[in-house]
Amino acid sequence: MGLNAMTNPSSFSLSLILSLSLVACGGGDDSTTVVPASYVPGLAEQGAWNVLSEARSLCGFDGANPLVKLTRNAKLDAAALSHSKYLVDRSIVTGDSVLSHLETPGDPGFTGVYPWDRAAYQGYNYKALAEILAATVWEYSYPPNFPTMQERGANSMRSLLNTVYHLSGAMYEGADVGFGAYMKTTMINATTWREEYRFGSLNGYENISRRITLGTGKVVTYPCQGSTNVPPEFVPADESPNPFPAMTTASPPVGPPIYLKVDAPQVLSVNTASSSITLNGMAVPFTVLNNDNDPNEDPIDGEPYITPNEVFVIPTQALLPNTSYQVTLNGKVGLTAFPQITFTMQTGQ
Repeated sequence: MGLNAMTNPSSFSLSLILSLSLVACGGGDDSTTVVPASYVPGLAEQGAWNVLSEARSLCGFDGANPLVKLTRNAKLDAAALSHSKYLVDRSIVTGDSVLSHLETPGDPGFTGVYPWDRAAYQGYNYKALAEILAATVWEYSYPPNFPTMQERGANSMRSLLNTVYHLSGAMYEGADVGFGAYMKTTMINATTWREEYRFGSLNGYENISRRITLGTGKVVTYPCQGSTNVPPEFVPADESPNPFPAMTTASPPVGPPIYLKVDAPQVLSVNTASSSITLNGMAVPFTVLNNDNDPNEDPIDGEPYITPNEVFVIPTQALLPNTSYQVTLNGKVGLTAFPQITFTMQTGQ
């Protein structure tokens, strides 16, 4: 897994490192212990919850069963926080900014090699689990105007939603979710400080009753009707793995990925000829990523990261900020055409 950095050229640097969403299956059938879906106001976890829960609810990723909704889980909170702390502490000790889904046995703070190991360590008997991670690294001589912790959490989740593989992880089918953010600042010389911040999100279920389903033939998208403040651009090289490997950080950015999903094992396809993204009637060029042309494979099972029940429609050029775009999507679930999807999305800055 590679690490990619995006630097803000100013008196201090801001690095955003995004790493791959991992999914595992296994575990037992114990019932889930949940806590109220509200974090302490002001914490990064609350900011992330606000962004993710709103996006999932607005766009239909909460599913067809009103009794099975995204719910905060204390054990996943503990696993996410433990790993965020592990990553920050390793970054401080080594002097390198570390972001990885893996932990090394024997390291201080080690609770499990893989995300599912760390969840099990906290007593979460998973059947399925997904993890997404984000990080920022600030180096400065004079303290900048830092965002609040709640703003950091919200920004972390927004950045993860403006990706390919991480967006899939954020919209995973588990009803249980846990967040963990950790930050530490150290002096690296007489005049310079470095701040390491890590954010992690775990989503999963312990038994099939906590799996969120959409319903046969039901297609949901993100963004969707009512989505606002959508980032106007996406730099593929800032996601690891890069969904467009030929593109580097020097390449022009593309537009925000549009994600379509149906319940597995249904197979989803998009008809590019009858689908469109337009601005006042003017077509915006786009490409499609799916299971057939995903350029990256999961090293664990050798399968494409994008599963057959997912499709990404991605503008091949950056969109304009603060602008409304019209999206029309046509395609099939299996051999049956799904009802045409139309919506307007509003970009932000």
